[in-house]
Amino acid sequence: MKFTKILLLLVPMVVCSYAHAEIVTPKILVAYYSLTGKTENVAKAIADASGGQMYKIQVAKDYPNDTKERRAILEQEIEQNYLPPLETNSINPENYDIIFLGSPVWANHISQPVKSFLAKYNLAGKTVIPFVTHSGGGKGQSFKDIATLCTGCVVDMDGWSNWGGGTSKKLTRWVQNQIKTAE
Repeated sequence: MKFTKILLLLVPMVVCSYAHAEIVTPKILVAYYSLTGKTENVAKAIADASGGQMYKIQVAKDYPNDTKERRAILEQEIEQNYLPPLETNSINPENYDIIFLGSPVWANHISQPVKSFLAKYNLAGKTVIPFVTHSGGGKGQSFKDIATLCTGCVVDMDGWSNWGGGTSKKLTRWVQNQIKTAE
């Protein structure tokens, strides 16, 4: 009899506690650098699927429009491991829990502006989920680059790699799965 009375007293307390429990949703940032617009298109689809805040990584000085001239500058930056300065911004990636990080693949690696982003911000303890676009050569070393440069991050090596047209239902399912895995 005593057990039944105690149980009847405890059940409402447990139910009440459960009813007042907060469901915490992670803050999501979709940070990306895009030179031609392909990576930006994928970033928009990821932001739509995740409800995340978009952030465009911008270099302080734009690359030239002339393809030959631009290629020479990019090759020099890669060879010298030059990190171009970024535009000043008002967003702080350190305030987010999950960061989808997008880059075009340049010479088998992430772009120099994304390397600048990773050097600029302390993302230790964050979950970083890479996505890259390429012209048919695949992801190359890009996910490994992010894992190496993002000290203390949890980098999801099951990132998205596509030629840039990947704004499909498959991408949406991938985004939702990555968020569930990261939580």
